[in-house]
Amino acid sequence: MRINVKLMGWMREYLGPGIEHFDDRDFELDDGTTLGALCDRFGFRSGETDFMAMLNGERVVDDALDATKLATDDKVVFVPPIKGG
Repeated sequence: MRINVKLMGWMREYLGPGIEHFDDRDFELDDGTTLGALCDRFGFRSGETDFMAMLNGERVVDDALDATKLATDDKVVFVPPIKGG
């Protein structure tokens, strides 16, 4: 299945080993792949960073990442924490 992944802010610089930096890219994944597995593939759940995952415009809470199956043409956005003062 093909999905689209967009990385916001510095998330595009925080990828697991062997993954080229990108802003917005299509990926071919196996059927049944979960959003949690995608997070792991990118190294986002290593405990070193916080992030928010959105699937087709809706936030997916951390507890639901492993239960959320991706489907063809899904759009996933990873957003870093908002910081400021």
